[in-house]
Amino acid sequence: MSACKPPLTLIDTKPKLSDNSSTPYEDPSHCRSIAWALQYLTFVRPDITYAVQQVCLFMHDLREEHMHALKRIVCYIQCTLDHGLHLYPSSVSTLISYTDADWGVCADTIHSTSG
Repeated sequence: MSACKPPLTLIDTKPKLSDNSSTPYEDPSHCRSIAWALQYLTFVRPDITYAVQQVCLFMHDLREEHMHALKRIVCYIQCTLDHGLHLYPSSVSTLISYTDADWGVCADTIHSTSG
């Protein structure tokens, strides 16, 4: 994927990922290992957190479309290697956090997701 074309967006904005929209992926352990590595990478690349979380919702039954989503994330990372958080020691002792929710977005369960 070192010579991949950069995607316009990190995730496909039109269709939502689903449990049963394509054929099962032939090597789910390979797909899971990529997803786990991407989960680890979200510590320094928060821009990929939502996309990785959306794919990880389907680790129990991986499909071809989930692998395509993972490949899109990897291609995005390859094309944006200079992005990320640089962590340094700090004297600040307070933490402020923000969250967002997307109500009823899951096409299979109609549950909300947050990120």
